[in-house]
Amino acid sequence: MKNLIKFRKDDDLFNISDTFRSIFDHPFFSFRNELFNVSNYSPRTRITEDRDNFYIYMEMPGISKDDVKITLENDTLTISGVKKQQQKSEDANLIMNEIYYGEFCRSFNVSKDVKTDAIEANFKDGVLSITLPKVEEAKPVVKEIKVK
Repeated sequence: MKNLIKFRKDDDLFNISDTFRSIFDHPFFSFRNELFNVSNYSPRTRITEDRDNFYIYMEMPGISKDDVKITLENDTLTISGVKKQQQKSEDANLIMNEIYYGEFCRSFNVSKDVKTDAIEANFKDGVLSITLPKVEEAKPVVKEIKVK
């Protein structure tokens, strides 16, 4: 559980925190901007399949379906978009931020087992669902063999 505590600028802890942060502002630590930048958003993804289809599910809370683009080019399915940051209030102090914003792009190779002209996408309750129907040859054929 996280505690919300108001810090005063004259607190020793606040000064220590400022000093600690300033160390990481040194050019030696410039790589941290790429590793810990809040613009590195990537939606969580789950891929499943059944007899007839492959399914891709992507969690996209806080994203509008108008901010998502899906393309298929050269057997590569690409889902891209942007999670827009909420307007900052000048009178609010940021205590903690675990919410990521920014552009994202995820790509998946699509095999010849998929009917590319029948791919469908649905966006509901912050989840993007993509259905990729399998071609008839890719569906497993189950044949029962009678024992004599």
